[in-house]
Amino acid sequence: MKTTTFTRIQPWLVVFSAALFFLFEFINMNSFNALNDDLRQSFNVTALQISNLSAMYFYANVLFLIPVGLCLDRLSTRKMLLIAMTVCIASTFAFAATHNFVIAQICRFVTGMGSTLCLLSCAQLTSRWFPPRLSGLVIGLVVTMAMMGGMIAQQIALLTQLLGSWRYTLDIIACIGIVFLIIIWVFVRDYPSNTESIHNKEHQVLHNMGFWKSFGQALSNKQTWFAGLYTNLMTIPVIVLGALWGKDYLIQLHNLPSNQAANVSSMIFLGMIIGSPLSGFISDRLCRRKMPMVIGAILTLATALVILYDHTLDYETLLSLFFLLGLFTGTQIITFPLIIESNPSYLTGSSEGLSATLIMSCGAIFQPLFGYILQRNWSGQMLNGVATYSDSAYQHAALILPFAFAVSILLACLIKETYCKSIY
Repeated sequence: MKTTTFTRIQPWLVVFSAALFFLFEFINMNSFNALNDDLRQSFNVTALQISNLSAMYFYANVLFLIPVGLCLDRLSTRKMLLIAMTVCIASTFAFAATHNFVIAQICRFVTGMGSTLCLLSCAQLTSRWFPPRLSGLVIGLVVTMAMMGGMIAQQIALLTQLLGSWRYTLDIIACIGIVFLIIIWVFVRDYPSNTESIHNKEHQVLHNMGFWKSFGQALSNKQTWFAGLYTNLMTIPVIVLGALWGKDYLIQLHNLPSNQAANVSSMIFLGMIIGSPLSGFISDRLCRRKMPMVIGAILTLATALVILYDHTLDYETLLSLFFLLGLFTGTQIITFPLIIESNPSYLTGSSEGLSATLIMSCGAIFQPLFGYILQRNWSGQMLNGVATYSDSAYQHAALILPFAFAVSILLACLIKETYCKSIY
């Protein structure tokens, strides 16, 4: 009886233990929004420089996601997870300790390099431990865990005030990572024991195909490109507003105090906490991937336009709108089961790696772009040694949001429906 119960819950233990790495990395990735002013003051840098520092995480993602995806199809997911998380914990400790901006950039890059595995490993393990009819819901719940990390990150300014230094805050985050690492070591396994022969055959297929042919097959699938680019653009609220500039944008344009601005920013993550599993559940129940993605993109565009062009919004209304922004962008998680269904099982890691490279290039492109537009429109004003930016500068920078969501609607329309079944 005990064995049967454990067999039933083991897939959930495996995937959600692995998802703790995703949670940890989302705290790391989004901490810059809450610590933006502290970091600019500590390192004495401009908006563009802090944007580039934050984006080092995403530069590493873009460079290493495809190689990591290729490795996932060939090596042990569990071992790769343990190594990657150890690297991320060490680089977080190092970032907290350094006073040198160049070393801080290197630490951020290394953290991004290790984090390439956090979502890919969950997608890989989901494809091995769960049937396709549940994959949308499971990946949605995995993303929900990550969004919880994003919400936690919005409030770490309070912890920083309590401790007196953002460096102590990052040390605590790294210590939490050590606890997560132990849980991953205990529970994560590569695949169910009764499917070992299947995975051995898949490895043999990859070996016979060779590296370039297998990678070329993953690269040539238009579904993967459309899905990756769609999610790239739908991730902008989290990457740009939630991870870096949302708090300052709200303080400047809507005159919110710092704590209220942090609360509003965190609503993006609360929206995704609900929207991600809900989108996956609805997609699984309807046996449709394309339609929810199109509707999600349209509603996201409409919500963004209200936020950007109505400057009379009060605190409560902004809370609701940022929640809706996160809720509607939750449809981005549908692309992960879509890609699993659109590629052979032996190319899951490679295809998800390609897609994730496109997705994470969002941070590498749009965080620096937002900072660049702010810097171009800077009037030279300083406050307490930190550059401050006008309403007009923020309005110009925020134009990237409606443009991106309009393009995401087009991309969703180009995607071929899989009806929640593997086309292979």
